[in-house]
Amino acid sequence: MNIIAAMPPPERHHRAPSRPLPAGAADCHMHVFGPFGRFPLAAERAYSVPEASLAEHERMKRAVGLERTVLVQASGHGTDNRALLAALAQLGPRGRAVAVVELETPARELESMHAAGVRGLRLNFQTLRERYAGNAGSWLAKFERLAEPYGWHLQLFCGADLLAELEPALVKSKTNIVIDHMGLPDAAKGVAQPEFQLVLRLLGSNNVWVKLAGADRITRSTGNLRDAIPFMQALASTAPDRLVWGSDWPNIGFHSRKAVPDAEILPYRELDAGELLDVFAEAIPGAEIQRAILSDNPKRLYTFER
Repeated sequence: MNIIAAMPPPERHHRAPSRPLPAGAADCHMHVFGPFGRFPLAAERAYSVPEASLAEHERMKRAVGLERTVLVQASGHGTDNRALLAALAQLGPRGRAVAVVELETPARELESMHAAGVRGLRLNFQTLRERYAGNAGSWLAKFERLAEPYGWHLQLFCGADLLAELEPALVKSKTNIVIDHMGLPDAAKGVAQPEFQLVLRLLGSNNVWVKLAGADRITRSTGNLRDAIPFMQALASTAPDRLVWGSDWPNIGFHSRKAVPDAEILPYRELDAGELLDVFAEAIPGAEIQRAILSDNPKRLYTFER
């Protein structure tokens, strides 16, 4: 029996945030895994995780007051988007998605994805980097051409070194660019660190967006989620109309970013979405800006109809 498929889904508990969320609030960064009997993990991957179903995420949304969902294809499923598309079909108009595809994907398949609710392509330079061997700018240009006919954005998961390499291309791009997890700065180094100043500079371009997700990722060195607050505040001061929020559910554990064997199961990080939303609200207390980031901006970026 496949050990991964036999594992039960993890039990997740989330409390309501201290303040009610605005109508139409969206979780703009989450993943589904499985069911592995239908949608196995990719042969080449950096982690093996338990199943994480849409039903579990829907329970979390109800607990904290979220209404909309943006599914993001995780590297664990590679370029097999079937689990993502199956979840998207269940969500209907409340769902949108960001896929990971091969450059050779036929146009009819991309058109089908668009009709299903896909609104962007993710380039994950952070996990199993060798998938994008060679010049990153060349990959960016190729995926821009792939995304352009559908009006899709490109979502980048990478560190500051690669963002710096791509900066000239990103600011000139005619495609919207979405930076994952606040650009992965190290909270211990403060907002003045060059790596984060680069993210702020990029956000100054009208086509660049940033996800206020991964608060626990950037505070890994400090162990205090509230250390993400100054970074959120700086981003909101730069371009509040081009920020979206995400829970990063089910919160994949930190890993070596190298290929692993099937039997090595990586536990999910124990995070409370209500606490993550309270950190966000403390960083950005104004109701109008909160509504923009949680509801209005996602509606524009992902073209939610309702």
